[in-house]
Amino acid sequence: MKYNTTSPALLIPKFTTGEHPSEPALRERFWKLPLFIAFALVIVYWLDDYFYLDLYRFGLLPRTLEGLFGIFITPFVHSSLSHLLNNLLPLFLLLLSINYFYSSISHKIILLGYIITGILVWIIAREHYHIGASGQVYAFASFVFFSGLIKGKVHLLAISLLVAFLYGGLFWGIFPIHPHISWESHLAGGFTGFILALYFRHHDPYYSSPVEGFSKKKPSFIKLFPEAPAEYETSISDVRYRHITYHYTKPQK
Repeated sequence: MKYNTTSPALLIPKFTTGEHPSEPALRERFWKLPLFIAFALVIVYWLDDYFYLDLYRFGLLPRTLEGLFGIFITPFVHSSLSHLLNNLLPLFLLLLSINYFYSSISHKIILLGYIITGILVWIIAREHYHIGASGQVYAFASFVFFSGLIKGKVHLLAISLLVAFLYGGLFWGIFPIHPHISWESHLAGGFTGFILALYFRHHDPYYSSPVEGFSKKKPSFIKLFPEAPAEYETSISDVRYRHITYHYTKPQK
C-alpha cells in the first residue's frame, strides 16, 4: 500500500532492516560474534596450557617479519589465567555494546580496531613479545567512550559514562609504569579507538547512509503511526524534492 502527500514535513530517511537495535533479528545476532571470540580465547588458552604449546613464540615481535604474523595471533594468546580473565569480560561486554549500538558498521569497527592496534604495536613497541587482547580492549573502550561524547546522544553518552566508570583505571595503563606490561599495546589501542570514533562521527548508529543533503535526525512523527503498513513510500512534490522518494520499512514486532 502507498501513501502520497505534498507536505514536506513528512520527509522520511532511508531505514534498513537489521540496523535498529529493537529488531528481533538484531537481538538474535548481536551477541554471537562476542560469544564466539570469547570462546576462542578460552579454547586457545586451554590448548596452550594443556599441551605446553608455548604460543607466546607466535606473539607480536615488533619490527620483524615473523612479528607481522603476531598481529593476528597476539589477541588470542595469554600468559596466565588471570591475564585471560582480565581481558575476557571487558572485551566481551565492549563487543556486545559495539554490535548492539553500531550494528551496521560493527564489523568495520571490530576489524579495524583489531588490525590497526596490532600494526601500531608492531611499529612503536619494545623488542619483546607482546601477547594478550588488552590492546583491543583499549581500542574498543576508547571508541565507545569517545564516540558517545562526539555524537552527544543520550544513550551513547550513558554507555560512555559506564565505560569510564567500569574501566576508568585503564587510563593509567597507557603509561610505562610496569615494565612487564605492554603499555604500548594499551596506548596503541586507545589511540586507534579515538581515531575510529572521529572517522565514524557522522554515522548514525540507527540509520543507513541518508540521501545527500537530508538531515539524519530521527523523525518523531513515526511514533504517530504504530499501526501503519509494513512498507509505504512518500513522494514530495515540493520543487526541491520533486525527484526524491524516501522509503521506510517498519521494524517487525
